[in-house]
Amino acid sequence: MDDVITPDPLRGLTPEQREAVTSPARRLIVRASAGSGKTHVLTMRIERRIREGEVDESQVLAMTFTRKAGDELRRRLARSGIRDVRAGTFHRAALSLVSQFRQDHGLRPLVVEPQRRRLLSALVTQLQDSGVAVEEYLLPRLETELGWALSQGLEGAAYTRMVRQLRRDVPLGAAGFADFLDRYVGLCRSRGVVDFDLLLQEAVSLLKNEPALAQGFRHTTRALFVDETQDMNPLQFALLRQMGGADPDLFCVGDPNQSIYGFNGASPSLMDEIARTWPDVVLLDLTRNHRSTAAIVSVASTLLEEGARAITPAREGGEIPRVRAYDDDEEEARHIALWLSLRHHERAPWSSMAVLARTNAQLDLVAGALEEATIPFERRGAEHSPASDLVAEWSRTPRGTDVDAVALSTIHRAKGLEFAHVVVMGFAEGLLPHYNATTTDQIAEEQRLAYVALSRAEESLLITWSRRGETRGRAPSRFLAPVDTMIGQLEAANAPLRGEGRRARLAAIREMLGDPPEES
Repeated sequence: MDDVITPDPLRGLTPEQREAVTSPARRLIVRASAGSGKTHVLTMRIERRIREGEVDESQVLAMTFTRKAGDELRRRLARSGIRDVRAGTFHRAALSLVSQFRQDHGLRPLVVEPQRRRLLSALVTQLQDSGVAVEEYLLPRLETELGWALSQGLEGAAYTRMVRQLRRDVPLGAAGFADFLDRYVGLCRSRGVVDFDLLLQEAVSLLKNEPALAQGFRHTTRALFVDETQDMNPLQFALLRQMGGADPDLFCVGDPNQSIYGFNGASPSLMDEIARTWPDVVLLDLTRNHRSTAAIVSVASTLLEEGARAITPAREGGEIPRVRAYDDDEEEARHIALWLSLRHHERAPWSSMAVLARTNAQLDLVAGALEEATIPFERRGAEHSPASDLVAEWSRTPRGTDVDAVALSTIHRAKGLEFAHVVVMGFAEGLLPHYNATTTDQIAEEQRLAYVALSRAEESLLITWSRRGETRGRAPSRFLAPVDTMIGQLEAANAPLRGEGRRARLAAIREMLGDPPEES
């Protein structure tokens, strides 16, 4: 009887991917560069551990930062017959934990308010009625600062000390906003509701102060997985630490170079904090880019911070990216439409293309140019963050359907996506980096944002900027100089050789082939 050949479930993995999937380490951090297959590795590791009996499906909790990512992870696992793994956002995991506790103790269900602005508006009205002047125009800034403060786990005096130490410019001043923050938390408690950050705080508090709950959670949740770990903020890390306890079975994957949600409290330094919390954690790197051509990888990599791990392209060669400057925003938009049209004439489908911008307002002009050129497009939304996605999750906001259309997207919204042909527009000072970015940390995040934008491209990349906006002139982005330098090097390396250079190359080829040299 012939032996039955069992296919290798790990077939096709690179050596570094295979190590991440098969490592026996109880605690593992995988630093995965753009296009290195991190979601595939995460899925394969879950599958392997379940297949080999190390953990049961129901004992796995995989936490993501968007509902879409959680849905995709479940779909991938379902294709392997795995359907009982819990996969979803940090907030969904927190809600499940808190709701179960309240049900077990006969407490009324928790009410989650997905729209923080409603609570803020109610508080501002309350303050105005009591004679405290808070102007309506401050609402957006108040909302942003509130989210940052709560994501850091800060309230009252602790908040005041932190913002003074950071010299952070805050609405109402440090002491005034600290009072506003305390009033906001008080309003939520009086109404019996929580927003997303207060939901996480409630889960952290229960795990910290209810030993039976913590023990029961760790008994039923034997393995924790975290996707996009670089997007984690201190409050989410506090939840992870309480979930895991002193001896967690933990697998985290992420890319510090793609940490772009500082306004949501996220920090790439928290990946290092995991290693400091559990010092025996094993660190692995995925550095091979399977998405983009070598030319695009070379150009995008010029935006990596000094000391970042070198990225190796899996795809050689490729079309050299281009940088184009235009006199004004209208000309920039028209030429973007022309570039897209030329790609389409080369038989590239519209849906393989994307235009990425730092702000949603920039995309309005491009949308008009595409309409004029009868190019179909799909708006992918405004500023996106791990928290904003949850509004759709709770309120059941319908999502757009994929069509054969060019994607117009903010860079934040495009993280995690990839397109064959990409235009990154607005590579100018004031746009990228944004004029609101003033501190060293903020500029560093803008640079990571630029890296995320360029690394979305698979086949071709166009970088544009205009010399004049609506009211004033612009300078090229400070991030453009290294990009231009690398493009120049790629063009020189690909230029046809002449004269002595050509003869030297031919001689080297003949020597390699064993042919006799030409007579001079």
